[in-house]
Amino acid sequence: MRLILARHPKPVVEAGVCYGRLDLNCEASEVDVAVARLMPHASGAVVYMSPARRCRDLALRLDPAARIEPRLQELDFGAWEGVRWDAIAQSDFDAWANGLPDTAPPGGEALAAMAARLSDWLASLSRDHANAGREPLGGSGGRSATVVFAITHAGPIRVLRALAEGVPLLTHFAQPVPYGEAIALDMAKLGL
Repeated sequence: MRLILARHPKPVVEAGVCYGRLDLNCEASEVDVAVARLMPHASGAVVYMSPARRCRDLALRLDPAARIEPRLQELDFGAWEGVRWDAIAQSDFDAWANGLPDTAPPGGEALAAMAARLSDWLASLSRDHANAGREPLGGSGGRSATVVFAITHAGPIRVLRALAEGVPLLTHFAQPVPYGEAIALDMAKLGL
């Protein structure tokens, strides 16, 4: 099985606003650019999407049969959703940041909890798709491995990279994830 991830197009939201689970739109032109860039990866793939509108708008253009997968949602920032990052009390932000991956924003989700739901999703992919491309030993049956293509968010992409690489969850936490670009993961360490 091959797993390819892509972050949704840039959403319409004021800069500096925390928007993990906010259901935001994307400009049509941003979706068009992402479709053109990602269509080669989606062709022939099993496409999954976060239920967020910014993911659905792209995924359904790539594959009208794309599957909604709630476990691909962004981190739930709870009371911080829709709040400017600079309006969050520094002591609250520091308590969250210093306690990662096990602490959560007020009323939100811990990074470790997001990792658990994404691990569960990977396990379900293994059950559902792992044998699809396997050939008998020595055979050349011509079947290719299943390609899973997921339209999701920066947080899940960072966590899925860490899980695939077998590294600590915070390894990729501060790294930028570009909008609308494909990221292929090597799933061999997970046996997928």
